[in-house]
Amino acid sequence: MERNGRLNGGIVIKIKNNIATDVNEKITVKEYVAYGSSTAVSRVYSAMSGFFGALVASTFLGLSEGAFATYSTIIFVLGFWDIANDVIVSSFLDKSRRSFGQWGRFKPWIMMMLVPFNLVLILQTLPIKQFFPEAGDTFKVIWLVSLYFLNDAFSTFYNAALTALNARRTTNNLERGYIAAMDSILGSAIGSTGTYIAAFLPMLLPNLSEAERYFYSYSFVVVASIPLAFWNIVVTKERIAEPPVVETPKLREVYGKIIKNKPLLLYMISEILGIGFGIGYSLMTYAFIACFRTETFHITLFEGTPIEFTYNYTDGNYAALLSVASLASFVTTGISLFLAPIIRRWVDDKILYIGMRVGTAVCYFAMFFSVYPYEERTPQHIFIVVVFWYALHGLTTGFYNTIPGLIQMAVYDYGEYTFGERNEATVSALKGTLSRIINNCTTYMTNLFLVYIGYTKFADTPELMPIEAKKSLIYMFAIFPAAFSVLSIIPMFFYKLSGKKHKEITKALEERRQQSLDEIAKAVGKQ
Repeated sequence: MERNGRLNGGIVIKIKNNIATDVNEKITVKEYVAYGSSTAVSRVYSAMSGFFGALVASTFLGLSEGAFATYSTIIFVLGFWDIANDVIVSSFLDKSRRSFGQWGRFKPWIMMMLVPFNLVLILQTLPIKQFFPEAGDTFKVIWLVSLYFLNDAFSTFYNAALTALNARRTTNNLERGYIAAMDSILGSAIGSTGTYIAAFLPMLLPNLSEAERYFYSYSFVVVASIPLAFWNIVVTKERIAEPPVVETPKLREVYGKIIKNKPLLLYMISEILGIGFGIGYSLMTYAFIACFRTETFHITLFEGTPIEFTYNYTDGNYAALLSVASLASFVTTGISLFLAPIIRRWVDDKILYIGMRVGTAVCYFAMFFSVYPYEERTPQHIFIVVVFWYALHGLTTGFYNTIPGLIQMAVYDYGEYTFGERNEATVSALKGTLSRIINNCTTYMTNLFLVYIGYTKFADTPELMPIEAKKSLIYMFAIFPAAFSVLSIIPMFFYKLSGKKHKEITKALEERRQQSLDEIAKAVGKQ
């Protein structure tokens, strides 16, 4: 049989929508377009969720201070259910070697979870305070906890299967770079969409509350994402496929091989430590609400020059300030996105990974020292300093969005080369489990921190918020990203899967992968 799928009898085999017939077959334009459009829309609702999501329970839902603390504690404890849930789901996906005909192993699970997963996302933003004003704290807490369980169940299946499918799109490291670059560009260009939408929603939907605006706009975007996600799944082909008959591994063997994959463990530890970086982003919105919502000031940059810029802030729309911060980082992020694929031709991904973490730590440490002591700085000064260092941090954003994904592909290849199995679903779910545990801990600490400093008490009246609360928010916004960026560097000093070694492994794997594709083509031809 030839690699193009033509059998010796002259019959052409077309494996629709699922399996390529040549391990070196290029990703089609349709696949790139489908991936890009689906990713773009999902980035929009992720950006909205990132901006508004933390405000739902703390600000929009109308929970009392005690109920908010109770809800945070329950979610923190239940977060450890992820350990059992992710093990069950991932082991099921990786142990079940059944192929659903031309759809392969992972696509059916993604499609079955697509609608319920997105429906739960919408329900989690329901503005109960406005729609059901008689609902008490008990109902609201039960509602949120129930949706947490459903979201956990659906998202684990969906994300683990989608990660596994994405990891098998191509064996070509250059094409992996293109996919990563596309994801990076979309992520950076759309990543601040939440702040822009928040700034413009009052003009688009003036008669609704902030919570209602979020619910309707978020629901629209999520619903629009479903057909695009479906299209992306349909046209995606697998270039890395397994033979039709594969022995089902035991669960302890799967995890044993993951533990023995040292590059994978080091990468996962580094990424998990880096999650603490997100605490700063979550505090950024609260800090802007507390420090600037009731202020009035104007900023003039490059005064007396052809590029003079003046910004007047008088209406208390903190989302507009966040939009300014996002726009300020747009140019630097664009520069880093342009440089990332060029520089990695000569510099190893490991060095770039460490470099981007160091750059992030420097920017946020500098931000802290520039606003300290808080009492001696004006709101205008604090805003300018925060935006400056936030924008400068954009020089590492392109690398951050590109390099980790390529390293993850490399450690998958190492597992396939060493043990004969990729086990993407298990790795994805295991990483997701550990990430969610850390996220639960950090979210819980963040929520308790908001209660402790008095933010929740003054969420609707920021003009009454004590200066100590404002100072704490600004300080922690800078310190958390800096500290966790430093911690995440440590494991990567022991990472030895260099670019040269990975190229050697990839070359050796090509022959194995082509044999699997040939076996699948033969099996389909006999049906």
